[in-house]
Formats: sequence, structure tokens, C-alpha cells
Amino acid sequence: MTDCQHCHKPMKTTADNPLCQTCRETYWTLIRQLGHVQLPALRSIMLRQARIGTPAHTPNKGNAPLLIDTHAQDLIADSEAWLAEQAGKIRAAYAGYDWRKAWYAIISNRHTILNMPTAADDYAALEHIIRRNEQALTPEDELIILGTCPKCDSMLTGTPEAESVTCQGCHSEWAAPAIKAARDERLWQMQITGTPSDAAKELKRYGLTVSRNLISQWLKRGKLSHATPTEHKRQYTFNLGELAALLDCHR
Repeated sequence: MTDCQHCHKPMKTTADNPLCQTCRETYWTLIRQLGHVQLPALRSIMLRQARIGTPAHTPNKGNAPLLIDTHAQDLIADSEAWLAEQAGKIRAAYAGYDWRKAWYAIISNRHTILNMPTAADDYAALEHIIRRNEQALTPEDELIILGTCPKCDSMLTGTPEAESVTCQGCHSEWAAPAIKAARDERLWQMQITGTPSDAAKELKRYGLTVSRNLISQWLKRGKLSHATPTEHKRQYTFNLGELAALLDCHR
């Protein structure tokens, strides 16, 4: 028995297999996802967001500047570079292929790709790329505030199920559960003034779902000791940490 070079779980020893069966299947799924779903979607986003600007002087209509989504462009470049690198490992000439031909070359050489000596490192690099792409492709209303980057203090957003998050400011990668735990501690230092509905909406931005009716019930039962009424009817100053803690107890 030996350990998988990616997940480090024990697996049956084989001469040319650095990955366990589970990692092989997941790795292959991500490869297919990159070329079949993510890259076409990113390129579509970039093209849809491209628009003709309105210059101050337009003597020649063809000279209008083209504005594009540079973030999507960067993600596309990183994705295409990964595909070119893997295709080049199959055959050096493949490294010069465009991204679609490189992807087809990879898909056509499953055994070679999965059994590369560098497969574990290639898989880890692809996971990072997939996560960044997925975040960019997730509608904003489905993203939550995970917390702030420990390195540069930029706001970190992601899906509620995210296991890791990459900072768009400094490009550092962090474990999402640890970021969310630090966020929950900071919520005790944050307040919002408004109705129970306003408080519920604010918590939703952090991925915490609670109904305005439940917050109103907590008020009536005296469970929100940090909530103070304002001069406006039905409006209070709520402590977000207290609301989050009560929500954890309620679940």
C-alpha cells in the first residue's frame, strides 16, 4: 500500500499511478468542466461585457475603444495556460495549440494525463483555477461575505459551501471555514439600525438566513439584550454577533 499523492489516503500500489481512484475521477471531472463549461462561459461573459465606448471625438467610427472585463480575461489566460502546459506534456508541439485544441488533446489522452508523474501538482493547480473561475461565474446574489483577507483586509466573498477562497486583492488563498469563524467573531463589533426585516437582510449578506418574524419573536421574548429601540417605530439597533449566536442556538 502507498498513499495517494493528492489526498494522501492509502491506496493500492501501482507502478504508474500517483492518484487514487477517487482523485483520478474528480481530477478528470474538473478537466472536462474547465473546457466544456467554464472557459466557454468566461469567454461569453467577456464578450457580453465588451462594449463600444463613447470617445470625446469620433472622426473615425472604427476607432472607438473596446472595454472588456479584464478580470474574466485574466481567468481565461490562467485557464488556457494550464491547458497548454498539460497538452505540451503529451507532445511538445501541442503546447502551441489554442485552448480548445489543447483541451481536446488532453481529453483524448486520459491515461497519459492521469498517470503523469506531476499529476498531483497539476490537479492541485487545476483545483485553484476551477475555484477562481467558479466564483467569477456565480451570480452576485448567490455570493455571501465570507470575511476579510488576513493579509490585505480585502472583503472575501464566495458561495456558502466554499471550502477555500482566493482574495481578489492579493491573490492569497485561505480556508473558508477559518475565514468565516473570524468573521463571526467580528460580527459582535458590528451593528445595524433598522427593522427586523433590515437586520435579516443584512445577515443574509453573510450567508446567515433568519426570518424577520423570528427576530421579532426574539425581541418580544427579551432574548436580544443588545438590541436597543430607537425613536422610530419598530426600529432597533441590533448587534449582528448576538443575532448570529441566537441563530446558531435556534438551528
